[in-house]
Amino acid sequence: MLLSFALRSVRSRPRSWIVGLLAAGMATVLTLGVAFVESIHGGTRRSLIESGTGHLQVYNATSAEPPQMVLMGNGGAPEMPPLPDYPSLEALLRSVEGVQEVVPLEMGLATVFRGNYLDDKLAAVRAVAREPASEAREARLKLLAEDLARTLQRVARDAKRREEAFASDAQSQEEQRALEVATSEAFWARFPADPLPALEFLDNQVAKQVGEGETLFLDLLGTDLPRFAGAFPRFELVTGQLPPPGQRGVLLGHGAYEQYFKLPIAFRLDELKRERDRGATFAGDERLRTEVERNLAELPALVARLDVERASALKDVLARLLGHAGELEALLAELLKLDDGNFDERYQLFYRELAPHLPLYRLHPGDTLALKNDLAVPVRVWGTYRFRGLGGDFSHVNTINLVDLVTARHLAGRQTRAQKEEAEKLIASFGMAGAAEDLSTTAFGRPKIVDEAVVAPGGASAPVVERAEGPAPGFSEEELKSGSILHAALVLKPEASPEAIAERIQQLAGERKLPVKTASWEEVGGFLSGVVGMTQVLLVVLGSLLGFFVLLVSAGTLLLLARERVGEVGTMRAVGMQRREVFLGLLLEGLLLGVVGSAVGIGLGAALLRFGAGEGISVRDEMLQFFLGGPVMHLRLEAGHALAVGLGVVAVVLGAALVPAWRGSSVAPIVAMRRSED
Repeated sequence: MLLSFALRSVRSRPRSWIVGLLAAGMATVLTLGVAFVESIHGGTRRSLIESGTGHLQVYNATSAEPPQMVLMGNGGAPEMPPLPDYPSLEALLRSVEGVQEVVPLEMGLATVFRGNYLDDKLAAVRAVAREPASEAREARLKLLAEDLARTLQRVARDAKRREEAFASDAQSQEEQRALEVATSEAFWARFPADPLPALEFLDNQVAKQVGEGETLFLDLLGTDLPRFAGAFPRFELVTGQLPPPGQRGVLLGHGAYEQYFKLPIAFRLDELKRERDRGATFAGDERLRTEVERNLAELPALVARLDVERASALKDVLARLLGHAGELEALLAELLKLDDGNFDERYQLFYRELAPHLPLYRLHPGDTLALKNDLAVPVRVWGTYRFRGLGGDFSHVNTINLVDLVTARHLAGRQTRAQKEEAEKLIASFGMAGAAEDLSTTAFGRPKIVDEAVVAPGGASAPVVERAEGPAPGFSEEELKSGSILHAALVLKPEASPEAIAERIQQLAGERKLPVKTASWEEVGGFLSGVVGMTQVLLVVLGSLLGFFVLLVSAGTLLLLARERVGEVGTMRAVGMQRREVFLGLLLEGLLLGVVGSAVGIGLGAALLRFGAGEGISVRDEMLQFFLGGPVMHLRLEAGHALAVGLGVVAVVLGAALVPAWRGSSVAPIVAMRRSED
């Protein structure tokens, strides 16, 4: 009877439909909002888990904070004590049902020095000098050596002017003597016979005087590289190869490789291409015009970097493309003066015709890179990698560089077990008390590079520089496993529950009294998971404000309707209907409006998601791709979320109906009938 009463009331009073429409609007907005926020949450979760974070991280419980897999700025990773007896702990973790892979990790930072134009020219001459002897090699070496000698003459003239302008000290006098040697006839007379020691001298004593070099900060992730590549499905090599087992090395994040080691002019052209693909134009965007001006301003530096072979080839190509001869710098400026009409054609020309003659990258797979932290460690660059579909080269995750664990420990200055035992034996042999636990690989001082020969003005022979030996290029399995591990990522099987496995690991750690804790992907995601949390908070705030608005307007509407129905209520009370039944009947009207309105709203929201974003929304901004889990954003409505939205909307409408129902049912029959008569 009450339901029939409520249905008749709703049908006969169209004004009450306002409440239903408000409920439908709220349900539609919340349905879309929940799908959007859940898409961000799910996308970021997948991105972090599949790019090195794993489902769980295991770390030493005595750490002040959990590990951070996303380092922002140059603050570095938090200080963490190593995991106790990692080989035994790894076996224990693998025994837990649901654990698919355990990957040791260690976040860190290192610096590298990016050389100047003289370094580039020395590298070109060195490459030719190392080729097998032949007439062609001798001719090329002679040509490059003459160009290098002319460059050094200019360096010497600049250095002399600086010396005249500033007070001389012992260091500047030493540098001046090195330049005098490098520009002497005797030096270049001996060069063809033994070029490599001479190039070493120029590299160590002269190149630094040119300046322009730059120290770069690289984010490092120390790990077992083959295991890491196999554990995370989005990992893909872009260039080069994985290091063979037992070999030191680094895989550069392809984003870092493009940003730090690519020719700046080419990198800016790529950026212009991306901006134009997004719809920007030179005519309408000052940033694009500024980038073109920056490229033109850097042409003198580019020309200075080119050796004579590259410069000649480039000049011929430009003369052919532009249809006239000229100086190299002027020809380059003419080609790189870009606008909306010529950009696409000249971008293609740059990579097809000019790039083969340019030092497009300062570093290539197979080169050695000196990483420096507590120690400087030369390691081979085996290639570049990225995480597929996670923001291209501008995503932070694709600028993290992977290095083998043994090198990571060296960079951090930590001892391996063998080194610790050796140090303890050494301390014991000296009769000293105490343990070697606190010693690091730098405890006895840093290695020194000592010049074997002293540079003499006008020296008749090329000085020889003794090189300090770095760590061995390879390592044993024992050395890899016996060293300390700061934390490890757990990759779980698809059906496994991270919460249940974390609880099981804590239980096992408690039974064995191991100081081990677990952290979820949200805890180690740092800034990125914090951004996701903020979107969820914003959704709650939006939902609360929207619910408050619907509550007020619905309550006002229902209250007005209740006042208009005083006579009707009085009549019903007079014929025997109890106050409680009137209250429930009016409340049932609100419930009916809320249920129908929320159902319509959820249906409308689901239809918009289905037909508006059924195949997903393309995400062109590479910075957003990481948050959304890839280049396509899939908006889906889960049944649980739809139920939560429906219950929430109905609760709001029921709350709005409480006061009108109470006011309407509290009127005495006689009073109601009198009002009706009035």
